[in-house]
This record gives sequence, C-alpha cells and structure tokens, in this order.
Amino acid sequence: NERSAALVAGLLAHAPFLTQIMRQDPAGLLACLTEAPEARRDALLAEVAQAGAAAGDAPELMRLLRRFRRSMALLIALADIGGVWDVETVTAALTATADIAVRLATDHVLRQAADLGRIRLSDPADPGAGSGLVVLALGKHGAGELNYSSDIDIVVFFDPEVAEAAGVAEPTSFYVKLTQQIARIIQERTPDGYVFRVDLRLRPDPSSTPTVVSVPFALHYYESVGQNWERAAFIKARPVAGDMLEAKVFMNDLTPFIWRRSLDYPA
Repeated sequence: NERSAALVAGLLAHAPFLTQIMRQDPAGLLACLTEAPEARRDALLAEVAQAGAAAGDAPELMRLLRRFRRSMALLIALADIGGVWDVETVTAALTATADIAVRLATDHVLRQAADLGRIRLSDPADPGAGSGLVVLALGKHGAGELNYSSDIDIVVFFDPEVAEAAGVAEPTSFYVKLTQQIARIIQERTPDGYVFRVDLRLRPDPSSTPTVVSVPFALHYYESVGQNWERAAFIKARPVAGDMLEAKVFMNDLTPFIWRRSLDYPA
C-alpha cells in the first residue's frame, strides 16, 4: 500500500545499510511488510535458534548469526520508523537479538570443547548446564535497553568446583579461550558483517585479570575492593548464557555487594 511504499522509499533515500539489506533479501523485505511484526520477530528468533543449534562449525554459525542480525535489523527499523512499535518493543527486540547470539555462540563453543574431550557435558541438548560457565549481560544489554549502535557488555565467570566435576583440566586458560571464541563468533567482521561489538572490560580489575575470573575470586574482589560504579553496573546484570543454575547462585551471593545494608555518602 501507499504507506509501505513511502516507508521503503524513505529508507532507500536515507538509510544505506538498510537499503543494502533490502537489496540482498527482497523476500525478507516482503515478509516484513506483509506479516505482523511480532510474528516475523518470533519466527526469526525460532529459525536462528534451530539452525544455530545444528551448525556444524564456527564459520557456519557466524554466517547464520550475521544474516539473522540483518533480518532483525530490517524488521526492527521498519516497525520503529513506521510507528508500529514503541521504544520499549524496539529495545526489547534488539536485546533478544543479542541474547540469542550470545547463547548460541556459548553453546557452540561448549559443544566443540566436549567433542575434543576438554569438558564433559551433562546434557548435550543444553551445553551450558553443569558447565560452570557463567555469562552475564551488563549495561544496556543487561537492562534490555539496547539501541541500534550499542555494543554488548558481557562478563564471564567460572566455578572451579563445577569445572573440576566436568573434567576441565586447566579451568582458567580453558574458559579464557572459550570466551575469546564466543567474542570472535559475535564480533569478528566477515563478508557478512558482524553481529555486535563485544566489551569484556566490566570484569573485576580488567587491567590485571584474565578475560574470565573464578567465582570465588570475583566474590572476594567485590566484597573487599568493589567500587561504587561496579555496584551500579551489577544492578543491570542478567544471566544470558552458560550455566544458569550457577549464575543464579552467583547473583544471590553477590546481592549483599550490590544492595548494601548501609550507604555512605558516595554510594
């Protein structure tokens, strides 16, 4: 109809990135214009979840995630600029895009590590369960407030006892490599672009610690020398991938640090 034509014409005139997506995927554009945006969003999320879980290697998963990200970007922009979605629905859809990218990348690297005999998975259908790996989203990602140009802030911890039970030999180096692989899958630029830029610097004392630190170290750090800005940052913390049970325990243990019983003036 005329409104759809005007919307597409406006994008062609003013949005080079979206124009490129429309030219590469005209069927996706048609689906965005003819289906209810909520149905299209849910279908894209379901499709990438199924295809991502079945991806044979990292390059295949990277292609899937980048094409999914493009499809979601077009849908969200059309629903936003067309006045169909309010800002909360837009930021929630962008956040859901980041959530599933982190989860699929995390599950993939855990499965790969299990195939190489470096970790025992308690449930191959849910690789994060019992892995001891805790992946938290912070910042706009954690709060469900991502915008179009946001990077994603993730912090990764591991439980040494769970890691030992899962057969991990050198947990620190093992989980550091895993986290680097997760970040590469999401942020490396390929001919298909990238999914999100990944910031890992919100971990404890980032200038002198590895990319991943153990849960006991993190708890000791926050209890002894944690800063007010870290306290504020963790108000937005939310588990997004890995061992969800371990993440829940960790967040419970961290609650007294985040929400102090008594506050001094700076706090």
